[in-house]
Amino acid sequence: MRQSKGEVRIPTQARAQRTRATLVRAAQAQFSAHGYSATTAKSIAEAAGVATGSFYQYFTDKDAVLRELATLRVRGLAERLGHLLAPTADAAVARNRLLAVVEAVAAYYRDDRGLHAVVSERRYADPELGAILSGGEAALVEDIRRLLCALRYEGDVDATALTVFRTVEGVVRAQVLRERIVSDERCYAALIGVLVGLTGLHADTASQAPRVPAPAC
Repeated sequence: MRQSKGEVRIPTQARAQRTRATLVRAAQAQFSAHGYSATTAKSIAEAAGVATGSFYQYFTDKDAVLRELATLRVRGLAERLGHLLAPTADAAVARNRLLAVVEAVAAYYRDDRGLHAVVSERRYADPELGAILSGGEAALVEDIRRLLCALRYEGDVDATALTVFRTVEGVVRAQVLRERIVSDERCYAALIGVLVGLTGLHADTASQAPRVPAPAC
């Protein structure tokens, strides 16, 4: 029996868990290789070596499994960046973490370009998928905000945290997924220079950026 719309079955038995995990891996491979339109419940099941009916025992449709893949990607990026964005009052430590942050985001996009393209394509067509991605992004912006607060940043913390996130995400995504105009080394060095200037990390003390009324840390 198929689940009601939006419901995802989480099995408890070991064999069922293995089947479900196999379906998730097969779905990732199908989406990555063939895109959204050409991937179907049937193609996922065939790639997993199970009957199509078995797919529907665990997922309502291909969008449900795509949401799970997106959730896994969001969690993976959060794990990669967690310790790098941990609050510190030491500007030198924060500066030294910047390259690692940029490289972690680049690895996130390089891991599966095809799947990322599908997720991006479906983001605004599937509100549930969009919510998953927006939630992950909001959590990272909050981590950046906390870091800026720990550094006693004197500008608009909320706006700067959002700008830092969007700058890194936009530049790195374009560098990885589009035709390269300059080398990664040059691109990321320039990006770090922009971030250092934006956040005031070039100084040993708090940023001298003009104060803008904003919520307190």
